Amino acid sequence: MPDTPEKPEKKKYSAKNFDCTRCGAPITVKYPGASLAVTCPNCKVVIDITDQNYRILSKYFDKTKEYEPIIPLGTRGKLFDKEWEVIGFVVRRDKLSGFSWEEYLLFNPYYGYRWLTRNNGHWSFVTMLKDKPYSSKAALDRVYVSRVNFKDDTFKLYYSGHAVVAYVLGEFYWKVKTNTEVWMTDYVSPPYMLSNEWDNRELVWSKSEYVDVSKVKEAFKIEGMAGPVGVAPNQPSPYLKTWSVMRLLWVFFIVMLIGLNVVTAGRAMNYTALNQMYAFTMNGKTNDTTTPVFELLKDKANVEINLKADVDNSWFYISGEMVNDETGDTYYFERTCEYYRGVDDGEAWSEGSSSQNILLSGVPGGKYYINFDTESGDFRLQGSRNFTLQVQRDVPTFANFMWCFFWLSILPVICWFNMRHFEVSRWSESDYSPYVSSSS
Repeated sequence: MPDTPEKPEKKKYSAKNFDCTRCGAPITVKYPGASLAVTCPNCKVVIDITDQNYRILSKYFDKTKEYEPIIPLGTRGKLFDKEWEVIGFVVRRDKLSGFSWEEYLLFNPYYGYRWLTRNNGHWSFVTMLKDKPYSSKAALDRVYVSRVNFKDDTFKLYYSGHAVVAYVLGEFYWKVKTNTEVWMTDYVSPPYMLSNEWDNRELVWSKSEYVDVSKVKEAFKIEGMAGPVGVAPNQPSPYLKTWSVMRLLWVFFIVMLIGLNVVTAGRAMNYTALNQMYAFTMNGKTNDTTTPVFELLKDKANVEINLKADVDNSWFYISGEMVNDETGDTYYFERTCEYYRGVDDGEAWSEGSSSQNILLSGVPGGKYYINFDTESGDFRLQGSRNFTLQVQRDVPTFANFMWCFFWLSILPVICWFNMRHFEVSRWSESDYSPYVSSSS
């Protein structure tokens, strides 16, 4: 897309007619003076209309498949509140991969030239830039810069490679030729894309804006146009706005949840109501043991029963009930402490634990006692060992916090996943994807 004036003065153009110098077919140039080259509609050669002998710039080869423009030349349509006429059609392809895309040259006598590009069914409206991110010849060495800052936007490198003109049709403001090759680089910041291309003579910049296919259909009255495939490099994400709002709400509620948990933990009594040590028989049972009566303050709060047994390559089991001394309300519990260790192939290992915790929620205040039975095994010796039974009242816990955090995070995680999946799809065709590690 060679450089062109942004907005020429209003001009009147008279059509110019001549015969093709190759096949003799009549050719009409709708905008002589503005157009420098035209394609013969019959034999598809590109002719230099500034040359008095109408020199042929390039020829169409039968072995090259002819491309059919979706928007016929001469069609007029309104985009961005201005009417444009399609006067040229170019097909380009990446020299390395062979991937091709379409470019439609638009013209308006008041506003000059624009481009409408089609890539995998996605459309972009392209304007040539006067204010360029960098334009000196020294800048050519910066083709691989990962980011370009322009007009308060940051554009990320998406594509760089050689583009070849595969097919041309219509009128053009430069002397276009098939097989013309330029180096191209694209930087994206959806819905915009910055592109530069250069040959040995000039460096040209353009800015593209994504256009929904429905707007193109409506503007040019095109029926049966195929829809887009995949995600375009500069296609706006339908999930980004939702994620931006959801992220702020999620942070707000998590901060509130943390604050509430801190306040709740600060008000917890967290005191020891009972702390007793008992003996148990190794490889045997101890039945019907009762603790002293202890008092649980506070009308309703949790109770944590902490158990620590003297086990080593052995196990200890306790089953019990905490009974309200006044009402007879009973809370059952059971736990096993088991701890094993050893050395295999010179490496030490261990599993299990000699301590366990039991949490009882919503226990009313009052006086309580505990009845329990114990059993143990795997001890190498006979005799007795000790275990400690401790009762803690109104202990700060994070269980409710974690559950609330889980439920509050479901929608944000879904929104983030959708947003990320869309971005990964966007960058899947790029050699510069931020979602692929450099080592892969």
